[in-house]
Amino acid sequence: MRRLPLLLALLAACDGPDKTSTDDTAEDVVPVEGCRATPLPPKAPRLVAASLPYTAEGAASDRWTLLQLDDDRLTTTDIEFEMGRGGGDAVVWSPDGSLGVAVQDDGSLGVFTPEGEVVHAAWSEGLYAGDVMFDAKGETLWIVDGNWVENGGGVYEASVDCATGALTLVGLVVESKLGEHLLGDVLIADAKALPITLPGGALGEATSLFGHDEAIVGGADRRGDTIYVGDNSAFSNEPNQVAVATVGDSITVDSVFEVYDPYDIAAVEGGAIVSSGFGDELIAVGAAGVLDVMPSELPGSIALGPDDLALVAEVSGVRLVRLEAGALVEVSFFGTPGIDDMIGSLGVQP
Repeated sequence: MRRLPLLLALLAACDGPDKTSTDDTAEDVVPVEGCRATPLPPKAPRLVAASLPYTAEGAASDRWTLLQLDDDRLTTTDIEFEMGRGGGDAVVWSPDGSLGVAVQDDGSLGVFTPEGEVVHAAWSEGLYAGDVMFDAKGETLWIVDGNWVENGGGVYEASVDCATGALTLVGLVVESKLGEHLLGDVLIADAKALPITLPGGALGEATSLFGHDEAIVGGADRRGDTIYVGDNSAFSNEPNQVAVATVGDSITVDSVFEVYDPYDIAAVEGGAIVSSGFGDELIAVGAAGVLDVMPSELPGSIALGPDDLALVAEVSGVRLVRLEAGALVEVSFFGTPGIDDMIGSLGVQP
């Protein structure tokens, strides 16, 4: 959902010999060639996919809408469509913003266009998706199935049709137990961080992030070589925590500190922004611990827009915030006054 620019850089670096070039003075990134690879102009408005998971009566809803992000403010559009229910899971866009993919409550994937046309309302092919990631070309989708290995748990590959956006399952890339997040070349699975080679799928040595076996991963994100992973287990004897680790030749845990209910995490310049749903707070963290706290109304999913603008879904709207010099700063607020306006999942065009 929030990490596409980083992932594109990581995947481009290992996806073939035509991605980068060097000269005597600087390293230049060669544009990736692919049918969905060309990025939107940096200052262009972005569409934001948002699920509307409740009816006015509070029943479950399969409605989705597209909002527009421009000049750090959200506005409505007249685009609305139905897929599966989005309760707050990942929503990602292809590198060029021409196709969106949403993880839905039943483990299926909803696939849609910027015009609100639904390509797949509930694609699954027997998988139970928990996270998804495009390759740098926009022609491959990696899918994390969070089951145990004997029940199909692992990372899968699907091809993305260049003309229609339709998905075709290619197959299992690598088996994994309780996979949760794919952060470029790092898989978070069973509260551990494992280097992963894509394409190919080889897994490296696992690093325990929390030092105990009771953790249940909530949010996770990555900025450069730093990953932030939250344990928001409600059943553990250990307190909820955020682990900060560095990715290098191996994955090294730098710090682990207490943060209540780290439901979702967006890594930004200078740290990360954590939504503490049951804590009614947004929490800024750095490598050494908590930096700042901002009151919030039952915050849920976070989507990262241009210039590290974090969009946080709350019970009565979307709060747009930035982390500036270690402090959380509210930029604007988009109100959703009705139950049927409440937003669950969010995803911003890259």
